[in-house]
Amino acid sequence: MIRDKLTPQEHRSLWDEFRSGSQDAFSRLYELFSADLYRYGYNLVRNRQLVEDCLHELFLHIYNNRHKIGTTDNIRFYLYRALRRRLTDASARLNKLDSEDYIFDRAEFLIQSYETELVEQQVVDRQKEVVVAELNRLPKRQKEILYLVFMKELSYQQAAEVMNITMKSVYNTIHVALSALRISVIERLNREGIFINVSIAVLVGYMVRIR
Repeated sequence: MIRDKLTPQEHRSLWDEFRSGSQDAFSRLYELFSADLYRYGYNLVRNRQLVEDCLHELFLHIYNNRHKIGTTDNIRFYLYRALRRRLTDASARLNKLDSEDYIFDRAEFLIQSYETELVEQQVVDRQKEVVVAELNRLPKRQKEILYLVFMKELSYQQAAEVMNITMKSVYNTIHVALSALRISVIERLNREGIFINVSIAVLVGYMVRIR
């Protein structure tokens, strides 16, 4: 089974093998990233056929131009940025959406089941559920940035490049999103009779477990 977590060196090695013409490396790229790219694309544009077409064109393009493209130590960043551009261009041509209206408009986060050693397991589980519910209530742009940075482990600079915004916008958006999320989670838990302090660190810890 191919691991879905690669070190920067493993990213670079796999990418370089692909660039040198390895069919096996190309197959591994597809197996590692195609499903993830599809989920990301579908959260951007709720059009399955368009996402499938752009994803197919993307892999075909990088395969045909493998000898010309540069190296990278983060394949996901490279492919996310490329797919987002393709989807944006294709959607604009179809005149089906506005660039400020479509991004992560109806994206939904799901949380995986993780074991915990905390005694108050039911409270912890409920806290996770509330975090996910309140994440889904955030504005679409805030959701996308949190998704890229905390769930897909892109750097702030990479997230800025993927979304074609400034680093300052990424920092500001994350600060506003996490602050608002913390307040809404605490208020909702308090209404349910769960009086605990939820730190930013706890929220981030939950988000890195979301896929």
